[in-house]
Amino acid sequence: MLRKALAVLAAAAFAAQPVVAHCPLCAAATAGGVAATRLLGVDDTVVGTFIGGFAVSTGLWFSNWLSKKRQGAAIPLQRAISVIASVALMILTLYLARLLGSADPSFLMFGVDKLLVGLLVGSAATVAAFAVHKWIRAVRGRSLMPYQGIAVTLAALAFTGAVFYIVT
Repeated sequence: MLRKALAVLAAAAFAAQPVVAHCPLCAAATAGGVAATRLLGVDDTVVGTFIGGFAVSTGLWFSNWLSKKRQGAAIPLQRAISVIASVALMILTLYLARLLGSADPSFLMFGVDKLLVGLLVGSAATVAAFAVHKWIRAVRGRSLMPYQGIAVTLAALAFTGAVFYIVT
């Protein structure tokens, strides 16, 4: 089963065409991913960690896109507002899809929805990883390696997801 999944992912990666995604489509795909991972038995905290990273990355991407369109920040605190709005919209989407807010104890951690816990912790881990990436660039004057921002963020999310996997 793992080989089939890897083969499908590899085929999709090679066949992928460049697209301009729309946020509602991404949110719907995320909701579908959560439903699929639940069927596979992956804990919601682990999945939520990566959803949080996705939401923060989407907010940062939108802020950068808006800055390029306007030749600079359009509003004060644009980056922070974009990230917070992206995370809030992801939470709202998951709630409306009835993936958040369950009273079932298997979806709760200390009385709080596991998916929400993972999402918030993953969001914080992504913001922290981005700050570490910027700090490394400020200290060295350049990145340590190509795609350093992505590598640092994925490492932070993988570490956080592994901690949740072990704890839950």
